[in-house]
Amino acid sequence: MNRARGPRQPEAVTNSNSASRQLILDVAAGLFSSHGYAETGLREIADKVGIRPASVYHHFESKDRILEEILLTGVTQTASAARAAVEALPADANPRDRVEAAMGGHLRAVHQHIIYTSVNIKFRGQMPASIGERIQPLRDEYTEYWRRLLESAKRAGYLRSDLRIPLLRSLMLSAMNGTVIWFRTDQGPIQTLIDTTVAAFSGIWLKERSLASKAHIPARRKSPRAARLSV
Repeated sequence: MNRARGPRQPEAVTNSNSASRQLILDVAAGLFSSHGYAETGLREIADKVGIRPASVYHHFESKDRILEEILLTGVTQTASAARAAVEALPADANPRDRVEAAMGGHLRAVHQHIIYTSVNIKFRGQMPASIGERIQPLRDEYTEYWRRLLESAKRAGYLRSDLRIPLLRSLMLSAMNGTVIWFRTDQGPIQTLIDTTVAAFSGIWLKERSLASKAHIPARRKSPRAARLSV
């Protein structure tokens, strides 16, 4: 009986082949991101890499296989960055600190690896159904991570009790993923985007960040007028 395959892990490669293989992935991710998966052919990928189309098959059995590894890379890079940002917090970090750190890790990753992550986000509807089915468990695992973060914050009394976690989780992830469509570096550094996104969701909280973690999110400066009024 045939069993459904899970997402493929990167194939073992020799050191001499790894650079060429990575270059094919980088070029293909850039082309898929800018032109779309359906509009990009193997010949176009090979031409931009500077190799013969037949040489692509030395590394990948098909264009679908290239896409699958690009999607796998994008999801794993983002999930790993969000988790690492949370794990890097001090021991006295509270649930709000952890959620906001995950937001920062997620946004930083999707923009640092934008040619990979944007393929996931921009052209999800173009991918073959079989690839989507194999990648979906990784996406589900990551969204479950966010559910646990938010549920923990709610149980601890940090989140408003009237908020529904499935809706809030989807709204947060959609808002952050959507920034790959419109955010450009000439609008400011990535930290500005992170701070703005965190501020946009500030209304969901009932409690402040922990004192030890407030340094991770720059405090809002008072205007000169507000400073005078507060004296």
